[in-house]
Amino acid sequence: MPLPPKNPSAAYTRFKSSMILDYGKWRDGEPYDIPALAEVTEEERNLLTDEILERGGSLDWRDVEALEALGTPKALKRIARTAKKQHDGGGAEALTAEIARDGWSHAAEKRLIEMLEHMQSMTSASDRLYTLCEEHQTPAVMKQLMRNARTQSDETMRYSAGAFLLYISGHAEDWYGLDGADRPHLLDLNSDDYKTYKAAVAWLEDKVANPKPRP
Repeated sequence: MPLPPKNPSAAYTRFKSSMILDYGKWRDGEPYDIPALAEVTEEERNLLTDEILERGGSLDWRDVEALEALGTPKALKRIARTAKKQHDGGGAEALTAEIARDGWSHAAEKRLIEMLEHMQSMTSASDRLYTLCEEHQTPAVMKQLMRNARTQSDETMRYSAGAFLLYISGHAEDWYGLDGADRPHLLDLNSDDYKTYKAAVAWLEDKVANPKPRP
């Protein structure tokens, strides 16, 4: 662990304090104090980069946000590696940062599709990945979303993908599948009865093939 600066700035102290997460902060998805990083010294910027990188293992989405704001060569290199290797919230945040900085590309599309293939319920990745899908509704991305709705092994993710497809095709106001009229069809994407399952898939495919413009 790098030694702290002899005379830390108020911004450095503020940011370090924000890195201490209690259960409430973790549960509510409270980020680190990213604005404080605009005021730290160059020495502190490098120290904070090293501290985050020396933790080892996977990066949390908060760590990725901090590294992006720190913007040191080491930080950006680690973000790139995280975007390629992790499928969780940290990986999704890293991919989001990469696309924001470098733009949309075939490589970014390929990586997004790979992350969609590995989506899991109850993680911080879903909303970030769905936001990227909403911004980049390419045929390949839409095809993978439909594949998730049809064949994902996790039943909650089939429902989630179906609900998101309804949303981006203009048939729902949100992507959480809360509309009572849609819920039975979305649940049937996991039906053990083949005819019921096929009918649910056909219903979803028809909705997606006939999008509604948003008001």
